[in-house]
Amino acid sequence: MVGNSLLCSNKHCFDISKLGYVNFALNQKQSKHYSRTSFESRMDILEKGYYSHILTEITHILSKLENITTILDVGCGEGYYSRKIKELFQADIVAFDISKDAISLASKRDGSKSIKWFVGDLENMPIRDHSVDCILDIFTPANYLEFNRVLTDSGYIVKVIPGNKHLMEFRNIAKEHLKNQEYSNENVINLFKKQYSVIYQKRVSESYEMPLEDIKIFADMTPLLFHVDKTEIDFKKLKTLTIDAEIFVGSL
Repeated sequence: MVGNSLLCSNKHCFDISKLGYVNFALNQKQSKHYSRTSFESRMDILEKGYYSHILTEITHILSKLENITTILDVGCGEGYYSRKIKELFQADIVAFDISKDAISLASKRDGSKSIKWFVGDLENMPIRDHSVDCILDIFTPANYLEFNRVLTDSGYIVKVIPGNKHLMEFRNIAKEHLKNQEYSNENVINLFKKQYSVIYQKRVSESYEMPLEDIKIFADMTPLLFHVDKTEIDFKKLKTLTIDAEIFVGSL
């Protein structure tokens, strides 16, 4: 570390922002679907508790795993899970996302100031080999080659994927506009099981009544409707949304 910058062995210099995060992905372009406004809306939805049943199960899992001193939250978005987990556990937490806007919000919201936030690419994570005890892969793509590189020999990966009934109300009301009217997570699960020994798995699902305002925020958040003309959907017909997930714990 030199002043307010990090200097690697190859003489690359990365500045530490005023909010405390580091940007290791300087040339990445921002996706139009993941703007600062969208992450602010996601943060609001998460803080309202619509994903609390998933958070509860993740914290339960972490409480049962042994020798977890370093946690890596990949594709952390606005940092909801990392922040909540840090309130309950003493482990060091490192969290990153490809979006600078997301990490800026996460770092700003982090009251503990003890989580290490950075902007980074899943394809080339700036993490030392065999230095992570547990990886959190929550509703985000995976890079198992990189995951296996950074995990300790006794490390774990906690993977959360959408269940088959996740946001099924959107799928039903917009089915005429969807290329794939049915969703299956079978291929994702099979690939995970090829990489790791599954030591635990559980489905967690809740249906929440919510105001139209929140339903519309969900509609803007979900990739399911990214390419759908939402003006053609009558969201007033919906009163509830189902948040359905499958959680797996794998070991090398």
